[in-house]
This record gives sequence, C-alpha cells and structure tokens, in this order.
Amino acid sequence: MDSITLIRDTHRWMRWLTGRTLEAASALPDADFRREFPIGSGSVHGTLTHLLGAERIWMNAIHGDATAVMASTQEFPSIDSIRKGWPVIRSTWDTYLSQLTDDECSRVIMRVRDGKEVRQLVRDIVLQLPTHALYHNAQISFMFRQMGHSLPDSSWILWRREQLAQAK
Repeated sequence: MDSITLIRDTHRWMRWLTGRTLEAASALPDADFRREFPIGSGSVHGTLTHLLGAERIWMNAIHGDATAVMASTQEFPSIDSIRKGWPVIRSTWDTYLSQLTDDECSRVIMRVRDGKEVRQLVRDIVLQLPTHALYHNAQISFMFRQMGHSLPDSSWILWRREQLAQAK
C-alpha cells in the first residue's frame, strides 16, 4: 500500500470513528453531554467541538490561513450543531485528500499557535488528525464510562473487518 492510500484510509477510519462517537453522544442526556471532567476539553461537548475545530484549523492552515482559531462550544452549542458542522469541513477534506500527492505531502506550511509561528510538513498534518481523533476518543470513552454509558468499539481492526465484510 502506498502512503497516499494509507493516509486516505486513516481519514476514512477517522470519519467512521467520529461518526460512531457522534451517534453515541447524540443518545446522551444533555446534562451528561455537558458534564465536566478534568480531561480532554472538559466534557463530551467540549471534546467533540475541539476535534471539529482541529480539522478546520488544519485545513485552513493547508490553504494558507495560518491564523484560524479553534472552534468553541458557543459556535457549536449542541450535538445537532456539531453534527451539522462536521460535514462542511469533511467535504473540504475529502476534496483535498482526493487530490493529495507525494509532492503536496512534502510541502511545508506555517501556522500561528499561541502567538508563535510553527512549521510542519503537510504529511505530518494529515497523519496528526487521525491520531488526534483517537487520543480524544479515548478521553470521551473514559467520560462515557464515568457516567455509566459505553462508547462503541471504534478500533482500526474492527473497521477493517467491516470493510472486508462489505467487499464480499
């Protein structure tokens, strides 16, 4: 498998993982959705908003907007607003990834974070997003368990098994 195919696959998996998490979060009572925890971005609501914001920030940086700011829970005040906001950024990512090349992966982009300029390869950005989603999904899983709920298995291996089963 070449690196571009792997990058595209990791993003397809990330969308599946996020979709499963959004479905589970949609079933939470609002008090649980907003319940504060000392991890992640403080709540399921805050952490999902953070994940959406990260995808948007990195896409903006790739397209030359180095100063994009993180999404806030005021911008996305409910699970419904998060669910409606995600397809907008995902559509942009889908278009971008469909045209991704090795040369583009080697391009250096600049972003401003905490008032400082940081530079990184596009390759590192596109790989950061799925690992970032997995990291925060684990935090959301912890939050769910603390509230007596469960998050569905969203492992890579389960996703690949489902992919193989659908290919039959």
